[in-house]
Amino acid sequence: MNRVEQVSGVIEQDIRQCKWLPSDKLPGQLALMRRFEVSRTCLREAITVLEAKGLVTSRHGSGCYVNNLFEGQFASAFLGSASGVELDSAALQLAVMEMRLVLESEAAKYVCERATDAQLACIDAEYQTMHKRKGSPLQRAKADLQFHMLIAQSSHNLIVVSLSQLLYTQFFNAIYGTLARTLNAPEQWEARVREQHQAICHAIMRRDGAAAQQAASKHIRYSMSLLKEQA
Repeated sequence: MNRVEQVSGVIEQDIRQCKWLPSDKLPGQLALMRRFEVSRTCLREAITVLEAKGLVTSRHGSGCYVNNLFEGQFASAFLGSASGVELDSAALQLAVMEMRLVLESEAAKYVCERATDAQLACIDAEYQTMHKRKGSPLQRAKADLQFHMLIAQSSHNLIVVSLSQLLYTQFFNAIYGTLARTLNAPEQWEARVREQHQAICHAIMRRDGAAAQQAASKHIRYSMSLLKEQA
């Protein structure tokens, strides 16, 4: 294996292990050259290999960025007039929640097994921020999603991270539509959601994968039940 293959292989492994997340900017050329002790030409050839695999994109004058592997295809089945799915419909909101059920319960389990102590500290800090967050339903909904996104990003599973990023961004309106129902619901419903978030966070801090998975699943199923009741 030559140096170009070695360098591209290590960077690819780092990407697949989520040391760099989709949309992250890779370190600059000088930093990577020092890390791998290679020439600029060797590094550029390694980046070309990664670009050919679709893992990264170089932006002139800006740097090299990690691609989201599913971005080009993810929304095509749902968006557009031919899909027959209204963006604000209860049907789409429910479909998105079902996808969240799969992703977030598994992400919570993986975080307990794989996250670093620093990542757990960030999740706990984000939970504390979300718990104290006041403001409009939109601001609180964004804080809610940021908490869940941080869990996904700490799962060290590239597919989970990639799909979660796209789910939360491309279908934010559908997710917000569901969250708004909860945020505008009677006080006991919102209190129950706070308890569910607390259960997720506490289980993750204990690295109890089974409890975290169960708590995340319970949280999403509860939101789905509210959506079905109010549909």
